[in-house]
Amino acid sequence: MAMKENFISMAPDEESNAKVSLIDQNKTLMIDQYTSDAEAGNPEFVEDIQNINDAFEHFKPKVNVTFTDAEGGAVEETLKFGELRDFEAQGGKGRLVQNSPFLSETKEKIDTNVKIRKSIEQNRKLRDILKEAGSREELKQMLQSMLDELNG
Repeated sequence: MAMKENFISMAPDEESNAKVSLIDQNKTLMIDQYTSDAEAGNPEFVEDIQNINDAFEHFKPKVNVTFTDAEGGAVEETLKFGELRDFEAQGGKGRLVQNSPFLSETKEKIDTNVKIRKSIEQNRKLRDILKEAGSREELKQMLQSMLDELNG
């Protein structure tokens, strides 16, 4: 079975006249504008950039984003990218989450809820209490009074 050439492979390199390598079928090429302050029209031509780190250092990509919080409100944030790893999410463990206060806080809340759920699943007495409506209501009232005491 012959491999299809994609549109990237047809772009010649101006200096060496070589073609750009094929992108594997299981890879994704993401091209986007990661700066909100770029002007339309003539792009800036920079000759002294030798590698990707030079490009990040010169252009200092950043983008303004609006997240929606749990209450439906808007949270404005500026994401900055200093290297390729800053784009990684890795299931919440990547630099994208670490570099964003909103995403870090959201990840922390999710992790806390997961821990609570695991604790409930592993605690047989607590599971039995939660099965009965009356016991569940008593537990809810007890937890609420503890919360009130902590807050007040």
